[in-house]
Amino acid sequence: MSELFPIFLKLRGLDALVVGGGAMAAVRVKQLLKAGARVTVISPEICHEIEDAAGDGPVSLVRRQFESGDLSPGYFLVVGATDNPEVQKAVAAEAASRGVLYNIVDNPQYCNYYTPATVERGGLCIAIGSEGQSPVLAGRLRKILDETLPPEAGEWTALLGELREKLKAIFPDDMEKRKALINEFIERSSKL
Repeated sequence: MSELFPIFLKLRGLDALVVGGGAMAAVRVKQLLKAGARVTVISPEICHEIEDAAGDGPVSLVRRQFESGDLSPGYFLVVGATDNPEVQKAVAAEAASRGVLYNIVDNPQYCNYYTPATVERGGLCIAIGSEGQSPVLAGRLRKILDETLPPEAGEWTALLGELREKLKAIFPDDMEKRKALINEFIERSSKL
């Protein structure tokens, strides 16, 4: 049984640090920007994907090695995405000492959170995690779900959100009744 607490974070306007400038760092930068975070990237070399992503949102590029004290500005979240094990350990140690969320790519022992594989349809997001043990399995399952889940699933989410609000007004003190009616609506109108 997992001891992890699944959660979706609201990062809009929060500061995130990515240490590394390669392909995996680029993936994380894009994900953080999509979530609305302000991103700082520290790396002596920065790939074109990160440079391009810098045009999509608030990204600061710092072209040098990670140094002790780089987390002092108060980052909410840190990602270590370098191929240098010593830098990865240093990022994890400093993040842990400051009590921030940190993920060191491909090193589950140096993480206090893992980034799941996700499938998204509008407001619907399905996350698949493996406690950092098998990102390949999570990725394969993501692909299966992505191919299986119909494109209109995001529309269902919006429609059910509207229905939920209307039912809250009609049955303000009866959550069980609201849940039963939503489940009945789902059963009658979809293939879920």
